[in-house]
Amino acid sequence: MNIRSLRYFVEVVQLNGFSKAADALFITQPAISRSIKALEEELNVELLVREVNGVQLTDDGAILFEHAKIIISQFNSMNKALQDKSGNLTGVLNVGLPPVIASTYFADIIMAFSSQHPQVELKIQELGTKQMEEAMTEGAVETAAVMLPFNNKNFDLTLFAEDRLMLLISKDDPLAIEKEISFNLLVNKAFIFFSEDFRINDLVRSACRIYNSEPIIAGRSNHLDLIIAMVKAGVGITLLPESMCSKNPVDSLVFIPVIEPELSYQLALANPKNSYQSRSCQAWNNLALEKLIVN
Repeated sequence: MNIRSLRYFVEVVQLNGFSKAADALFITQPAISRSIKALEEELNVELLVREVNGVQLTDDGAILFEHAKIIISQFNSMNKALQDKSGNLTGVLNVGLPPVIASTYFADIIMAFSSQHPQVELKIQELGTKQMEEAMTEGAVETAAVMLPFNNKNFDLTLFAEDRLMLLISKDDPLAIEKEISFNLLVNKAFIFFSEDFRINDLVRSACRIYNSEPIIAGRSNHLDLIIAMVKAGVGITLLPESMCSKNPVDSLVFIPVIEPELSYQLALANPKNSYQSRSCQAWNNLALEKLIVN
């Protein structure tokens, strides 16, 4: 068994097909097929079943898939440790930031880091909190900001802020005159949600269930600009963090505090436990702690 075969196997599963994996890896499909066949013969198990719409993991394949992702992540971490030298910081740093967190809390940090370490390519991965755990486990993201609760068994968490959701609604809506809004007045409204992996959605659902209701979802997007545009167009209402609302007023829309319940939550910096941190990652975390925690 070798790391290349495991990479091929994981890529086939994640892309749901041999041809898609071959294109992504810039190799031939027969080469991937031979590699996975050799894996199956070595392990004496069947890993994948080809289907019309892609591939299906067997029970043995599912076990290998979970372990292979961890092995690949550890291999990448080892390579980073070996390649990480003294001197100016270089290379690529993948940072995970949910969109609703990025602009509010990290704009200054991004600018300062890029100024201090211009040879580092900073890649911001805009993911929901639910996706962040998988991305960090697989090594696609080295450090992240997340909404709590989060897996504190496998990740070190450092609290840096508390926030709450505010209602974003058209000035023409009758509720726009209110100084604060009880959530029970919103349960029959149509909501604009983020994509399914965003924890904010869970807060809204939980509030609806207090009033024995499920949210009416009129649209979804990962992009704040599009969500705001849909609210402006009258498609629905949305709930956004107070920290973001206070810094980004929107023409023709108003932000109103929500009560009964107040939808509050905590934010934390997250890093995998017992995992090598590149010097770039350490520099990012130190800067984030300095600006978010100390100040």
